[in-house]
Amino acid sequence: MLFHFKLESVLSLKRNIEEQIQFKFAREQMIFNNHRTRLAGLEDDRLRLAQAMEERMKKKIDGPTFLFFMESMRVQELRIRILQNTIAAQQQVVDKIRLELSEAMKQRKIIEALREKDLQHYLRESRRKEQNESDEQALLRYGRGTFR
Repeated sequence: MLFHFKLESVLSLKRNIEEQIQFKFAREQMIFNNHRTRLAGLEDDRLRLAQAMEERMKKKIDGPTFLFFMESMRVQELRIRILQNTIAAQQQVVDKIRLELSEAMKQRKIIEALREKDLQHYLRESRRKEQNESDEQALLRYGRGTFR
């Protein structure tokens, strides 16, 4: 007699759901990391622009050039703020999926615990049946030996 877990299909489903959520989590985490990398690049660009502006201001600078630098700085600041908001929103998405993943793992572990409990029960029953069969065999052998 082989062990058969009644909820094996449910366990497979829970594993598949968990795997799908893991892929979703990995994708969203990668997007989050890309945004952070992009933010670091924008901040570096802003710093280089500020340094270039300081260099130009050491010399005489005309009005249109000064306005160009100021407008460029404003645009960089705006891009950085937009990306910071995007990162904050993406962090919320990642956190939400992390909670989903945690719940899916918990659901799978519950079913696996039930499976393990059923397996242990099956093994105990198998050992008990084997012991009973062994005892019967011993009694039959003993019984034949005494009647001869």
